[in-house]
Amino acid sequence: MTRDDDVFEHSDVVEHSDAIEHSDVVDHWTVVVPVKGFDSAKSRLRRDGTETGALARAFLQDMLAALGAAQRVAQVLVATHDAAVEEVARAAGAVTVDDRGHSGINAAAAHAATRRAPGTGVAVCVSDLPCLTAEAVDVALGLGATHATSFLPDLDGTGTSMWMSPRGAGLPSHFGVDSCQAHARAGAVNLVDAHPDAAEALRAARLDVDTDVALNAAFAAGVGPATAALLDD
Repeated sequence: MTRDDDVFEHSDVVEHSDAIEHSDVVDHWTVVVPVKGFDSAKSRLRRDGTETGALARAFLQDMLAALGAAQRVAQVLVATHDAAVEEVARAAGAVTVDDRGHSGINAAAAHAATRRAPGTGVAVCVSDLPCLTAEAVDVALGLGATHATSFLPDLDGTGTSMWMSPRGAGLPSHFGVDSCQAHARAGAVNLVDAHPDAAEALRAARLDVDTDVALNAAFAAGVGPATAALLDD
């Protein structure tokens, strides 16, 4: 989970509607992944024999592979100013955006979103989803396209793994402490509550990892190849 309290906001006036008109539904998305850096990441993980920085790198590699394979994703932007993160992002075909001067996940995401591909919606995704699959991404974005703003709660039900705005600007994200409640209070639609039949298909996009318990759960559920190779060593 992310622990930043700033807000992704492009304007002072926020307008909400329950759903997007069919003619306004977007087909493709720019996905923004803010990443601070590997050295300071995952401080609450204590996996024996595995550096937490290496885990954070593997998580990002697997996430970017899933996002790159998703049919609804037109562009992936990684917001960072860390050279090691930039190297991983570029190797995966993502575009890097220097986030210096934009501290925190929301501010970094807002800055990066100004570089989104024309005509695309904007999704912001946390960087610690090693179980993420292209199929889960496409389901989430397909559902997100039908709402003015929406979000995926993490499996704990307190945090947020992904936030979506098909219009791409003018609406805020609220990643941080208790972000699930913060997004709901701001009027974003909880996709799990709104589309319970899709809950299982969305599961791989909701298992964020920042503790040993979550890592063990992710490994049991099935992580991506980079993470699996690291944990199997």
